Amino acid sequence: MNARIDLAQLKQRIACIPALRPESRAPGAVLSTGTTAIDTCLREAAVPLGAVHEVAGHAGDEEQGSAGACFLALSLRSNASGWIAWITQDADLYAPGLAAFGLDLRRLILVSARRDAEVCWALEEALRSRSLSAVVGEVGVLTMNASRRLQLAAEQAGIPCFLLRRWRTHDMARQQRPQPIAAATRWRISPQLHSRMPDQKPATPPELGPAQWRLDLWRCRNAGAASWIMEFDHADGQRVTAVPVPVAAALADRSISAASAAEPEAERAAAALFRFG
Repeated sequence: MNARIDLAQLKQRIACIPALRPESRAPGAVLSTGTTAIDTCLREAAVPLGAVHEVAGHAGDEEQGSAGACFLALSLRSNASGWIAWITQDADLYAPGLAAFGLDLRRLILVSARRDAEVCWALEEALRSRSLSAVVGEVGVLTMNASRRLQLAAEQAGIPCFLLRRWRTHDMARQQRPQPIAAATRWRISPQLHSRMPDQKPATPPELGPAQWRLDLWRCRNAGAASWIMEFDHADGQRVTAVPVPVAAALADRSISAASAAEPEAERAAAALFRFG
């Protein structure tokens, strides 16, 4: 009897904390990364905060997901204060590295799982608790049904569910990379060779300069693909900047001149065979 009374009192105390009330969350909140150039794109597309957002590495980083973890640390530090649940399968999450990118470790709850299915279960339970500001799950294999359940739970909770994809083998990456999932955004992030930003001071050695990544918004509801070069300068007050890069080169003039139009059919066929044969 006492245990039931204590549990009821505990629930009442939790419900009295304003930051944990579901109704305290702004309706129709839009996803934010804390970077103006990126947030402008997300705001124009009205990307919802309460949704599934996939983050994956590129090439060799598809297994470790280090670039994606850096991006998440920078994005999560800009969110309103609150608890963040991070579900992992490997004990390789480097807390000092997250702190170096500005994430408050006092807000972080680490959960260890053994399989992808357990990560999805923990994510769903964390979302349904309604007591967090964001959840992150490191997952390899993900089914459409599992992503739909997470999407529904994120919508009901009004908080973001970030999926940090970590594919352990090349075959897993090849199979899982193109698979559709229920996600509002799908990001691809890769380390970028150090280059000078428009407002940057004279060049410094790459190993001493700010960290840079190429950030590709691969899929997004209500918007097309977009790319940025993102830079984090720890020496300059943890400054974060992003410069958009063209997704595709401008189309060349493909008008047909009168001379080419009058070219004999045999010559055009031979030219095509030479180009593509």
